[in-house]
Amino acid sequence: MSGAEIKSRLRLPARCALVAAVTGFLVWASVAGARQEIRIVVDGKEVRHHTLQRTVGAALGEAGIELGQWDRVVPGTAAAVKNGLTVTVERAFPVRLVADGRTQTLWTTRTSVRQLLERASLELGEHDRLNLPLQAVVSRSCEIRVRRIQEKTVRERYSIPAPVERRPDGSLLRGQQRLVREGTPGEGERLVKVVLEDGKVVSRQTLSERVVWPPVSRVLAYGTLNTVSRGGQILRFRKALEVRATAYSAAAGSRTATGHPVGRGVVAVDPQVIPLGSRLFVEGYGYGTALDKGSAIRGSRIDVFFPTEAECRRWGVRYVKVYVLE
Repeated sequence: MSGAEIKSRLRLPARCALVAAVTGFLVWASVAGARQEIRIVVDGKEVRHHTLQRTVGAALGEAGIELGQWDRVVPGTAAAVKNGLTVTVERAFPVRLVADGRTQTLWTTRTSVRQLLERASLELGEHDRLNLPLQAVVSRSCEIRVRRIQEKTVRERYSIPAPVERRPDGSLLRGQQRLVREGTPGEGERLVKVVLEDGKVVSRQTLSERVVWPPVSRVLAYGTLNTVSRGGQILRFRKALEVRATAYSAAAGSRTATGHPVGRGVVAVDPQVIPLGSRLFVEGYGYGTALDKGSAIRGSRIDVFFPTEAECRRWGVRYVKVYVLE
């Protein structure tokens, strides 16, 4: 082997090493040149990231940023990565939607009430009401309430009470009355506009009304006769009553509920029927004065006083007329 061949073989490894070094530098330079720097902003916090990924979604995954289903990324996850790109990630937040008797939670980013209702496939009727304007932008912890408003017109039948017609009758004692004719209720019909909110009536408006058939009056005759003859005397009275009359007695020196001494002519009454102090004429008993009252004397009842128990027993229980004198 000549000296020239030996020198040529000695230089071959050096040449290979040089070629490998140059190739490695070129590959490094190519890779370094392809790496892109992007700005990632998540809920207002910014980080810078270098990546070889081609799409925004892949770059975010590489940077350890996980995305929820409703998180918003600008530009979209399919957008191409380029040097200096700013990627904004807006995290979704919950919004309560109350409608049709149920509550649901929707996750969303900043959007309008209208868009959120469309996403929930919730349609609004002509008269439905919202607690927020449709163009309002929802925010964290926001609640949207939908009130369903329904308007309808209904026909209603109703009873018309029979009026009472009072007629004077000189054959009846004052304070007495007699039924001349029983009344009959009539019937009416009204057209009503009804407004319901979430199924509950909130307003009613009568649009028209008519009488289907009129009522028939109930006729009562009332007494105007205020004088009667008893024992040869003419009694002038304010009213006459049919009452249940019992009798009572008390020890000498006792006093009535009004403070008067007991004695013949004292009558216990219900003050709501016969005012205390009224002068009376009780059939079978005679003249008296309403000066006493008792827990058992209620309504059309009186208790007449007798000095002795024997007289009370003889009286017993009677149904009599009592005249409240003028």
